[in-house]
Amino acid sequence: MVQSASSSKVVSGERYPAPPPRTFTTEFMVGLFALAGVAASGWLAVGLGGISLFDTNHYQVMAEFDNISGLKKGASVEIAGVQIGDVSDLKLKDPVALITMNIRNDVLIKDDDIFSIMTKGIIGDRFVKISRGGSDVVVKPGATVTETESSVDIEDIIGKIVHSLSGEKDSATAPKATPSVG
Repeated sequence: MVQSASSSKVVSGERYPAPPPRTFTTEFMVGLFALAGVAASGWLAVGLGGISLFDTNHYQVMAEFDNISGLKKGASVEIAGVQIGDVSDLKLKDPVALITMNIRNDVLIKDDDIFSIMTKGIIGDRFVKISRGGSDVVVKPGATVTETESSVDIEDIIGKIVHSLSGEKDSATAPKATPSVG
């Protein structure tokens, strides 16, 4: 039996039509669609994660604090209650803590501005508050500010109040008992 060239396929004695030929345009379009989906997923992941890849509208300023208890990366930096930046890094530069902040380019930090760590809301989220001074001298990007006020630990304050109310005296200030001679 002579088989002629046909576009059908024989499997187990049955004849099936051949699948349509794949074209470059179909494969190309599917690949483009898949690539667009991956790019969109990546863009959403970066956006939702709060990561800025090409951030050129901020400059960095550092500040030294004695105590930054509770401050975290991403905490807001505010002037007069308006967010002007965020905390990008926290490091220990013994004996002080060094925080790096990203500040918007349209906000100029002066050399006598005071940086304070404050508590926001009931939960107690920490943020950096900048109180304006009267100087006209602008801090250069990358400079370190030392005019700071560290955070206040509520636990320490409550502990001192309880300690003073309980009537306990410090052993260093308590009068020493003198032995009796008898």
